[in-house]
Amino acid sequence: MNQPSPRQSRDPSAAQGALSGLRVVDLTGDPGRFSTKLLTELGADVVRVGTGSPGLPLADRAAAALGGVADWWYDGGKRRCRLDVSTAEGRDAYRQLTSAADLVIETERPGRLAELGIDYADAAAENPALVQVSITPFGRTGPRAQWLGSDLVSAAMGGMMALTGLADRPLNVWGRQAYNYAGFVAATSGVAAALSARSTGRGAHVDLSIHETVTGSIENLFMQYFFDDVLPLPKVAPRQGALHWLGAYDLAECRGGEGGYVMITLTPTPDLLFEWMVETGFDEVARWVGADPADVLLDVTEVMDAVRRWIAPRDAREVWWEAQERHVAFGGVLDVAEVCANPQFAHRDFLAEVSTPERIAANGSHVPASAATGGAGTVNMPGRLVRWSDTGRSGSIPPCPPAEVDTPLDEILASWAAPASEARNGTSRRPVSAALSEGADDRRPLDGIRIADFTWVLAGPSATKLLGDLGADVIRIQSEERSTLVNSPDFPYYFVWNRSKRSATLDMQHPDALTAARRLIETCDVLIENFSAGVLDSWGLDWATVHEWNPRLVYVTMSGCGHDGPWRHVISYAPTVHAVCGITHLTNFADRGDVGPGFSLNDHLAGFAAAVSTVGALYARERTGEGQRIDMAQLEVGTYAIGAAIIRQSAGVSPPRPEGNRDGIADHVPNEVYACSDGFVAVTVTEPAQWLGLSGLLADTRLDDPTLATEHGRRDRRTVIDQVLGEWAAGRTAVEAAEALQAAGVPAGPVQDSHQLFADDPQHAARGFWQAVNHAIFGERTVDAFAGLWNGQRWFPRHLSPAYLGEHNFDVWTDVGYAPDEIAEGIGDGLFL
Repeated sequence: MNQPSPRQSRDPSAAQGALSGLRVVDLTGDPGRFSTKLLTELGADVVRVGTGSPGLPLADRAAAALGGVADWWYDGGKRRCRLDVSTAEGRDAYRQLTSAADLVIETERPGRLAELGIDYADAAAENPALVQVSITPFGRTGPRAQWLGSDLVSAAMGGMMALTGLADRPLNVWGRQAYNYAGFVAATSGVAAALSARSTGRGAHVDLSIHETVTGSIENLFMQYFFDDVLPLPKVAPRQGALHWLGAYDLAECRGGEGGYVMITLTPTPDLLFEWMVETGFDEVARWVGADPADVLLDVTEVMDAVRRWIAPRDAREVWWEAQERHVAFGGVLDVAEVCANPQFAHRDFLAEVSTPERIAANGSHVPASAATGGAGTVNMPGRLVRWSDTGRSGSIPPCPPAEVDTPLDEILASWAAPASEARNGTSRRPVSAALSEGADDRRPLDGIRIADFTWVLAGPSATKLLGDLGADVIRIQSEERSTLVNSPDFPYYFVWNRSKRSATLDMQHPDALTAARRLIETCDVLIENFSAGVLDSWGLDWATVHEWNPRLVYVTMSGCGHDGPWRHVISYAPTVHAVCGITHLTNFADRGDVGPGFSLNDHLAGFAAAVSTVGALYARERTGEGQRIDMAQLEVGTYAIGAAIIRQSAGVSPPRPEGNRDGIADHVPNEVYACSDGFVAVTVTEPAQWLGLSGLLADTRLDDPTLATEHGRRDRRTVIDQVLGEWAAGRTAVEAAEALQAAGVPAGPVQDSHQLFADDPQHAARGFWQAVNHAIFGERTVDAFAGLWNGQRWFPRHLSPAYLGEHNFDVWTDVGYAPDEIAEGIGDGLFL
C-alpha cells in the first residue's frame, strides 16, 4: 500500500473512517497525544496546533533521540498548523479554528486558556455545539490543580505503582499507560459528546483528570480496600511482583532463567492442569484432582508452589504451547522481536508497514531510510486498534507518517467550511425520560442509547461501565449458571465493575431464548460481548443473523485473540495477554524478568478500546445509517498499547528492553522513584526549566555541570543524578518531598496506596471523587465517580450494581413486548433465569 510522504498531510476528504467529517483541534502535549491519535485513526480530521515549543511539542525533542518514535506513534496522519496562542495573531487563528470545529482536545495548564480569552466558554459563545475535553494531571479545580504531572507521577499517585513492582521497588508499566488510560477516556468522552451535539446542538466541556482516571481503573485496588470485611485479602493491596490478587496467576522461571519465563495459572479448569502434571509423574497434586475449584483456591499458595517446582526444569515456550493444547491458560513471556513475528498478527494484518523516506537522528538531522531500516524504507507499527466489518465503510484508516510541513490556516478553514456539528442522518435514540431531559445537570451524551451487555469478568464490564456512566441504558444479560464468583452480584468484584447497569436474566440454552434475545436486540443500538470466539455464534447470535434483525446495531466482540487465525482458540486472560503481547517483558527491572504489571492492565485497556470503538461506530451510523461489527482481539490491544516499542524494534532505533522506570519513548532524566522516610516519591524532568528548578532545590555541587541542562547530558550522568536525588529524598517524607519539588516547578508525587488515595488525597476529596452509597446487599459503601467534571458538575451513578440477578427483569422484558404474566411464566420455566 502506498503511504503519503512524511512531508505530506493525509487528505481528510479521502478518509472513510468511523469519524469521517469530525473536525478536531489538537492543542495537546504528551498527556493528550494518544487521545488525538485514536481520533485520527478513526478517521477524524485532526489539526495539531502549536509553536513547537517544549510546552507544546509538535516534534517532540526528547523523542528525537530515539529516532522520532513519539512523533511517528502519536502524530501520524494529523495535519499541522503552526500558531502561537500567546500572541494576538495566534489567538485569532485559534478562534477561527474553534468556531469551525466539532471538538477540541487540550492539555494546557488550568486557567491559561481563560487568561488568554480562548477557553471553552469563549469558544462556545461562537460555536454552541463545540465540545472541549481538557486533560490535566489532577483536574482543573482542587488544591493540586496546578501540580505538574508526568506519566510516572500519574501512575505513582493514582495507584498503579501501589500494585506494580516489588515491595521495596515500585515499578511503572512500560509505555505510558497512565496517559493511555486518559487518552482512551478523553477520546470516548469527546466522541460521545460530539455525537450528542449532532442531535441537540449543545456541546459540552469535560474537565478530565488523569489522576481520577487512573484511580478508578485498577482492578482490585479498591475492591480490597472497601470490602475488607467481606474478603479474606489484605485491606491495602500490596506490591507482590506478578502474583495476582487471587493468587492463581504468577510468573514462573524455567531452567534458572535460561529457559525463559511463563505465566502460570490454574484457570480455566484446574483439573486439566493437575491431570497433566500427574501424567508426567508429579503426583504431589493428585489430591486436588476432581476437587471443587473453590476448594482449590483455598489451597492456592500450596498449589502454585507445586506448579512452580514442576515447571522449573522445563522450557517456557514448549510448556506454554503444550498447556494451550490442553486448554490450560499458560502464556510464554515474549520479547518485542518475538511479538513482531507473531503469526496471529500476520494472519490478521495487525502490523502495518509505513513508508519512511527519512528519520530524525539523535542530533536532529535527517537520516535516509536505508540507514534507519537497513534499506527497507519502512517502519512497522500497529495498524489499527480493532478490526471493523468489511462493509465498505471501514472504521479506521491506515497509519501515516507524521507531517513535516504545516497546512495553511486558510486551507484548513476552507475544508471546514460547513457548519460545525452539522446533523446528518436522524438519530435512532429512544426518547429520554422527562425527569432526565429536564435535569440539565444530569444530561449525558449517550442518553437514549441502549446496550445489550453479554459480558463477564472485567474487560467487557469495564467497557459497559464507562458507557453506562456516559448515559447509555446498559442491560446486563446473564444466566444463573454462568454467574459464579466474580460474576455474581453478591461478590464485591461485581459491585465495583457493574454500576450504571440494569440486570436481566436469560438462559440461552432454553428453546425460547433466541426469540427473547431477538426481541431485545431489535430495540438496542449496541450488542457487546467478551466470550471466547464462537460462543455467541453457537447461541445463534452471530453477526450476520443479528445484523439482519437490526441493521443499525453496533456489534462488538472482545475475544482474546480475535475470531480468526491460528491463535483463534488460544485461552487468554489479562496476565496471559501481558506475557504474550510484550508488556510483561518490558515491565521489568534490568536485572529481573519475573515482575510485569501487578494488576489486570489489559482488561482495562480492552474495555477502553471497546468503549471508544463503540461510540465511533455510533457516530458513523449517523452518516451511513447502518451498524458495524467490531472484532477486537485483546491480544492486539495489549500490543497496540506498546506501539512505540514496535516502532523502535522495526526501525532499529535502540531496540526496547526492560529498563525499570525509564520512559521507553523519550527516556527523560530523571524519571525515577526514590525511597523516602515513609515511602517513595516519583520525579520526572522533561523541560529545561524543570531541571533548573530541580538543581536549584537540591543545591548539590555534583550537579554543577552545564551539560546537565540538556537531556542528552543528563542521560550520561544518570547514576549521579539518581544518587543525589536519592540522598535528598531519604531524609523527607514522600509528601514533603513531593511538595518541595512541586514548589520548585518539578513534576513529582508520592507513590500512593489505596488508603492514601481514599483517606489522605486532598485532590480526590476536594473534587468529590469518592461517593457514599447504600447498596441493597452490601449496605453503606463507597464508589468512585466518572473521572472528571462534565460542564462543571460531578455525576452520581444512576444505578448501583444490581443487587441480584434479574433485578430489572420485569422492566426490561416488558419494554420489549412481553406481558407481565409472560415474564413470570418465563421465570418459572427457566427462560428468564
